[in-house]
Amino acid sequence: MNGFQRSYPVHKIHLKKGKYYASVKVPQEIRHLHSEPRFRLSTGTSDKNHAERLARDRVVPEIHRRLDALFDQLDPFVEGLRDLLEQEGVDVAQWYRDGKITHRVSGEQTRAWQTLGLTLVNSNGKAAVLSEVWSAHDYPSLCKLVTGLGYAVPGHLLKFLSDEARQSIDELTAPRSLPTKDALALIQDLPPSLEGLKDVFIGAADKEHAHVKVAGNAAVLFSDLAHQHIEAKRSSDSQDVHSKRKKACEMFLKVNGDRALADYDKLHMLEMARFMDNDENGRQWAHASIKNYVSYTKQAFDFASELRGPNGKVLLQQHPMHDFKLSDYGSRSRSYAPFTTNELHELFLLEMGKDSRLLLSILVTTGMRLDEAALLTSERILEHEGVLSFSLVPDAEDNDGVKVKNRQSMRYVPVPDVIKPMLGNLGPGRLFSYRMNAEGKSENAASKELMRYIRQVTDDPRKVVHSLRGNLKDLLRDAGVSKEINDFITGHAQGDVAGGRYGSGPSMAVRKQTLDSIKHPWLQQSPD
Repeated sequence: MNGFQRSYPVHKIHLKKGKYYASVKVPQEIRHLHSEPRFRLSTGTSDKNHAERLARDRVVPEIHRRLDALFDQLDPFVEGLRDLLEQEGVDVAQWYRDGKITHRVSGEQTRAWQTLGLTLVNSNGKAAVLSEVWSAHDYPSLCKLVTGLGYAVPGHLLKFLSDEARQSIDELTAPRSLPTKDALALIQDLPPSLEGLKDVFIGAADKEHAHVKVAGNAAVLFSDLAHQHIEAKRSSDSQDVHSKRKKACEMFLKVNGDRALADYDKLHMLEMARFMDNDENGRQWAHASIKNYVSYTKQAFDFASELRGPNGKVLLQQHPMHDFKLSDYGSRSRSYAPFTTNELHELFLLEMGKDSRLLLSILVTTGMRLDEAALLTSERILEHEGVLSFSLVPDAEDNDGVKVKNRQSMRYVPVPDVIKPMLGNLGPGRLFSYRMNAEGKSENAASKELMRYIRQVTDDPRKVVHSLRGNLKDLLRDAGVSKEINDFITGHAQGDVAGGRYGSGPSMAVRKQTLDSIKHPWLQQSPD
């Protein structure tokens, strides 16, 4: 568990005894290590705006560090099995509370019958319902439980165990038959209607089986491979991509089950696409989302073809997850439409808060993406090459200080003269107080607020906050601005840090002159 970057639920701010506190919900995995369902720390101030800034910059990061310390107390071997166990309804927290796990299995096949591949049938032809309580008090018995539930223990987890524990588990993987006396003990209480099955059961007991299955090179499970792949990509992925990669693999498992890598074929990927085209809730996923999920899942299989297992052989020599026809799956997204001139006038004539007016003004005059603007801080309004600019370029001390779509979007955007008076005397910290989510983004909260005003001037579903970006691109094009400059200003070119063989883009003076050449009469009017 050490060294992994974790994401936590969005924090909350609440007043308690005259001071504002920041709190974060304690994840279920470590709930037994904390006395309350939320981890709270005081901001030390009664000023809500100041508390929000302190929470973002100091208090919440400290809460995250303390939660990380709790995660580091967990057993990495048990945590590696958590998803498999919880999927079957096992209470993993019991391992930490009681030092063992007990789990009742009720159904057509309990461990003894399931191991031998038998299903009990009553005289009326219906499956007999049996019930057992399984118990695991150490690592070998926990591996037995996992195997009994129908899974293999991911091989990479064994590195967390002592040599003695690994040896015990290795001994349990050897094929063996069930002794006759044990088989007789299991069936001695069979009801009369099942007496005829005794001979069948004794015969099946002679077949070899293993108490524990471990996924090695020959039977690496997709869940094991996906975990390794996601963690290998974590340092280079953004929080957004990391989350999507994880959800894509979870969707593949949900639709197709957990199998050895070599047991999947091309249809399994298409079956995920079909499921997303009409899932169990009747939802049709967007075509773009289906393509992304297929792409992220395929990358996990690609990863297996570039990875050697413990025996030195490639995990997956080749796989069929290529050349998918996905055009028939998912709903098509509709392109955004820019606002008309009349709609822009009506929008900026509405009564609205100072934050909303400033954010809308920045969007329409600079073409910035919503999250780029909503996360701006006063420290990122600075002079660059002699021009007052919004900096969307990370500095050396804070590489996560900006949230842009990609490296090509890291750029300096001149502050247009028309909005300079609106900036006023800014205090330290964020320009806007829109709530940030667990990934440090605030576009959802900002969009929800701004759409309140947009829907007062148009009901067109294609006209949203992002439409303002299209408005500026159209205004630049109509003013005769070259596509190169247009794209650079709006973050569609190589950016100020991406580099490239064709230079560093238009100068700040050219960018400033370009933005100031665009007239925005809707900003010069005053609401009644």
